[in-house]
Amino acid sequence: MQQFKGILGIVILSVLLVSCQNVNLNISEAVTSIEVYEWNGEELITTIDDEELIAQLVHELDTAETYSTANIDWALPDYKLLIKHDNEVLYEMGYCNDVQNFGDGAVGRYWEFDKLYGVSTPLPIQ
Repeated sequence: MQQFKGILGIVILSVLLVSCQNVNLNISEAVTSIEVYEWNGEELITTIDDEELIAQLVHELDTAETYSTANIDWALPDYKLLIKHDNEVLYEMGYCNDVQNFGDGAVGRYWEFDKLYGVSTPLPIQ
C-alpha cells in the first residue's frame, strides 16, 4: 500500500508539472523559414532560413512567458513574421526592432494580437 501511494504521488506530480509547461505556438510541423514583411505592407524584407536560429527562436517563443498588451497604448510592431513550413504559414506574429519594456518584467520583441512574448532575440534584418 505504501508503494502504491508513492507511485500515485509521482504520477500526480508528473501530471502537474507537464500541465504547467508553456506551449505558446503549438506548432506540430518543422519550421523551414520565417518571412519578414513590413508591418503595414506587402513588401517582403527578407527570408530567414538558418535552421539553428529558427530552432532556437521557436523554442524560446514556445516556452516564453507572455504578457498582456490589451491595456497598453504603444506603437505597433515594425514587421510581420510568417513562420512557415515550406509554403504553409504555421504562425503569424509581429516583431519590433527595439526591445519593448512595459514594466513588471514584460520585456521582448515579439508580439501577437494582445500579448508580448518575453523573448528579445534579434533577427538579422537590415
